[in-house]
Amino acid sequence: MLLDIEQTDRELIVSYYNKEGKVSFKKYPIDKFENWTIAKDNDKHRDQNLINWDGRAIKRSISKSFNKFSLLYFMDSLSDADKDEIYEFNMPRTYFVDIETEIVDGFPKPEEAKSRILSFSIITPERKAIVLGLEDMSPAQIKKIEEDTNAHFKDYNQDWEFSYYKFKDEYNMLYTFLHKFLPKFPMMTGWNFINYDWQYIVNRCKRLQIDLKEVAITGALDKKDSRPLHMGILDYMQLYDKYDRSVAVKESNSLDFVSGAVLDVKKIKFSGGLQELYVNNFAKYIYYNVVDSCLVYYIDKKLRSMEVLLTLATITKMPLYKAASPVAVTESLFARKLAEDNKKIAVEYTKESVKETKYEGAFVKQPIVGYYSGVSAFDFASLYPSIMRQFNISPDSFVEMIPTTDIKERRKDESTIVCENGAVYKKEDSMLKVILSDLYGQRKDYKKTSYMYYEKLHELKKKFKLNR
Repeated sequence: MLLDIEQTDRELIVSYYNKEGKVSFKKYPIDKFENWTIAKDNDKHRDQNLINWDGRAIKRSISKSFNKFSLLYFMDSLSDADKDEIYEFNMPRTYFVDIETEIVDGFPKPEEAKSRILSFSIITPERKAIVLGLEDMSPAQIKKIEEDTNAHFKDYNQDWEFSYYKFKDEYNMLYTFLHKFLPKFPMMTGWNFINYDWQYIVNRCKRLQIDLKEVAITGALDKKDSRPLHMGILDYMQLYDKYDRSVAVKESNSLDFVSGAVLDVKKIKFSGGLQELYVNNFAKYIYYNVVDSCLVYYIDKKLRSMEVLLTLATITKMPLYKAASPVAVTESLFARKLAEDNKKIAVEYTKESVKETKYEGAFVKQPIVGYYSGVSAFDFASLYPSIMRQFNISPDSFVEMIPTTDIKERRKDESTIVCENGAVYKKEDSMLKVILSDLYGQRKDYKKTSYMYYEKLHELKKKFKLNR
C-alpha cells in the first residue's frame, strides 16, 4: 500500500507498507523531470501520438519536479512486479498514542503549546501499554494500573501489559519519544490526534528547540502538518467521523461519547480537574491516560474505520494522504481513463501562477429554530454522482454557460442538456459519466457480495448455537 512519494533533485523515493506491516522503500533515479504542457499545432516538439484531454496538441517540458499528473503517469509506468509490491493491501502495524499536558491558565492550546507535556501513553499492536512520565511510581502502583486496565476492559481481550518510564524533565521525555519510539511506528494514531496531540508536539518541539527533521527518515517534513515523510500519522476521530456508519446518531465526537456508544465502556471518572488529579493522585492520572489510548485501540478493532481509508488508497493507487480527497481521487480516475485513449492531462500555466480559489460545494438551507410536528428527512442514495450522471456533467462534455433567461429557448435544441443554472452539456456520454457508471455498477456488485457473506455468517452463527 502506497504511503508517500518524495521528489528530490535526482530521484523519486516511494514508501509503502510491506507484508509485515512495516514501511519499505523503493528509489527511482530520475535523469530529468518532464511534464506534459500545451503546445501549438505547428510546434516541432509536439507529440504526434498523444493529445490533451480536450484534443489540443501537447509536448514534454523539462521541470524541477513532476506535477501530480506526470507523477501518476510515472508510477503507472513502473514494472508490474514493482506495482504489485507497492500497491498490495497490507495493514500497517498501528500504535495508538495519547498525550496529557499541563494545565496552568485554562486548557492549553495546541497552536501555542505554552505548557509542558506531562505524559505519553503508547499502545502497541500486542496490547502493551507503555507510558512515559515525569514523576516517580512504585512497582506496586505500576502493577495496579495493569490490573485496573484489564478490569476496565473485562468484556474484551484484556491481557494488557503495562510498563512505565520516568524522565527527569520534559525535554528528555519528548526527545526520547521522537527519536526512540516514533521511528518504530509504521502508523501512529489517536483521538483528535492531528489537530491536538500532534500539533502540540510539533509546537512544543519549537519551544524546546528539538528539530523534527532529525527524526524524519529522509530528513523531510510534510509542509502542511510537519509530519515526517514516510511515517503514517492519522487522526482516528476524523476517520470515525467520515467513514463510520454504525453509530446512527452522532451526538458528539468526544471520546467519552463514542466509546460509550461503540464499546459500552467509558473514560475514567474522577472528581476535580485533571491538573488537580496530576498533583494529588499521579497513579490515577497515568491510569486515565492509559485508558484513553486503549479506548481508541478497541474502537479501531470494532469499527475498523482506518481500514476504509487504507482500502481506498489501495483501490485508487493513491498515496495514503491523498486518498481521502475526493478531488485527488477523481483526478486520478480521469487521468487513467484518458490514458487508455492515448490522451494526457497537460498544463498551460506554471505552478507558481495557480491561485487558491474556494467554491461553494452545495447550498445548505438553515432551519428555522422551533418545535415542529410531522417532520421528515430524506437521504438520496449517491446524490451527487447521480446528478452528474443524469445531466452528463463533466469537463469534456461542457459546452457553455448561458443566461438563465435563455434556458427555455435553448432546451428546444435536443442535442444538448441544459441545467437550471444555465450550464450546457453535450448529450454523448461523457468521460465522468462512464467512470461513475462503472464505479456505481461495481458498488452494487460488492454490496450484493457483502450481503451474501453476511447471510452465510448469520447461518453459521445459528448453526453453531444449535450444535452447542
